[in-house]
Amino acid sequence: MTMRRIATFCLLLSLLPGLAPAAEEEQGKPKVLYWYDPMYPATHFDKPGKSPFMDMELVPRYATDDEGGGIRIDPAQVQNLAVRTKAVEWGRLPFARDLPANVEFNSYQLAKVQPRADGFVSGIYSLAVGDRVAKGAPLVDVTVPGWASDQSEYLLLKSQKADPGIVRGVRERLRISGMPEEMLQAVDSTGRVQTRMIVRSPVAGVVTSFDVYPGMNVTKTMTLAVVQGTDPVWVTADVPERDLPLVAKAGRLRVRVQAWPDRSFTAESYTLLPNADQNTRTVPLRMVLPNREGLLTPGMTASLRLRGTGDEAFLIPTQALIDLGDEKRVVVRLPDGRFMPKAVTAIGSSGDVTAVSEGLETGDQVVVGGLFLIDSESNLRGALDRMREDAARKAEGSP
Repeated sequence: MTMRRIATFCLLLSLLPGLAPAAEEEQGKPKVLYWYDPMYPATHFDKPGKSPFMDMELVPRYATDDEGGGIRIDPAQVQNLAVRTKAVEWGRLPFARDLPANVEFNSYQLAKVQPRADGFVSGIYSLAVGDRVAKGAPLVDVTVPGWASDQSEYLLLKSQKADPGIVRGVRERLRISGMPEEMLQAVDSTGRVQTRMIVRSPVAGVVTSFDVYPGMNVTKTMTLAVVQGTDPVWVTADVPERDLPLVAKAGRLRVRVQAWPDRSFTAESYTLLPNADQNTRTVPLRMVLPNREGLLTPGMTASLRLRGTGDEAFLIPTQALIDLGDEKRVVVRLPDGRFMPKAVTAIGSSGDVTAVSEGLETGDQVVVGGLFLIDSESNLRGALDRMREDAARKAEGSP
């Protein structure tokens, strides 16, 4: 029963177009096995003519097409299918990634302004949240009544020419209590008690909090204002894990913002923070950018461009790559005009270029146009070849 099934299967194979042994060539011309429509290569016809599917002539399939492997397509059809090829090159794959980023305040220059003494607000300056202030700019006037007695003691010791060490000690006690150096100098120069203190901004930046009004009582630990520095600013971005080598190899990182499209800003330094996000598979990157002109405003949307190059490999157009899931391949045009599919190992892509480590040689012509039709024809030929091999093995009784 088994031998009968094998014989029947072989008989069916012999009836399939293109599987019968080739006849003798007549007058030096190869035997035509069948005609087909390149758009529907699985359907075969016994004679030439118009395709019932498309308004085009059927293409002959010759018995010599299988010689040497690959497939052979009539030159006229190659032109009709707009088949284009490109030579394989050897080089390094350039990478360019544009990552979204954000301009932020420089927290290294965050200042919380406190009076450092108990008193009341005797005056405020014309300020509001969002105003820019320079370093040393006056913010609030605070009157500290408790300093009157301490300054009186200091002035008395000076007038009595007391021991210099004791005088210096009392003066240092006034400074430690929170009295600014400019007030102490005013006491020394005028010889009079000074109880009105000017609270100044310790850094240049933007006022982000200013909750104070005239006459209110304050304590030495109360925060009167918050000033955040803007020179330099921070620019943060989330870098995908696969792009971390681009950051590591980068000599300088450049940032662009939409407000100034013709300018790029170079980071003075940068840090990859040690807290990767498990959900997005990214690592936070923090860059420090100078902002002396004040062009970069916290809250702006920025763009970070990463550039780099990979290891040397064969470079092909990305559109030449056929991804079959478990296998990637390209179609190579051989010097004699045949088209040969080749399995390749792709190691990376950037834009319209893909790097391949195995399966090609420099100078190979890979197909980049009309690829789908050629690959469909190649799949059909490969399926028929496997049917021949399976039938031969079964006829010989091999497993």
